[in-house]
Amino acid sequence: MEVLLIALVGIACIAFLTTYIGQRWRSKKGGDVVIETPVEPVEECCGAHEICETDLINKMSEEIIYYEDEELDAYKNFEENDFNDDQIDEFREVLYSLKENEMEGWLRSLELRKIELPSIIKSEVVFMLVRN
Repeated sequence: MEVLLIALVGIACIAFLTTYIGQRWRSKKGGDVVIETPVEPVEECCGAHEICETDLINKMSEEIIYYEDEELDAYKNFEENDFNDDQIDEFREVLYSLKENEMEGWLRSLELRKIELPSIIKSEVVFMLVRN
């Protein structure tokens, strides 16, 4: 048992010394020089930030952007439970024609235009946002 313990300690010491000596030798040779390559800005949000810069800009903007949904202006000042099935389908048609990165902008556009989403569409939007 003592022989096994001494052998394990010896192997650990040898591993430590070789790692230590190897690192010092590489640093003297200049092997640890890190060359940073410039990173080009990404057009779309990469999702790596807590707050995406593009989302922040969109939220600050008061400009109304239409997503081929001008017909929804007819529902200005409706309550979320005032819609019939055909009207809900109009919202659904626009929602499912959007690209992933357009959904937040579309919601902001509706907010600026004072258009409330039907309650069922709100549920679908939440599901889609959580899924992505």
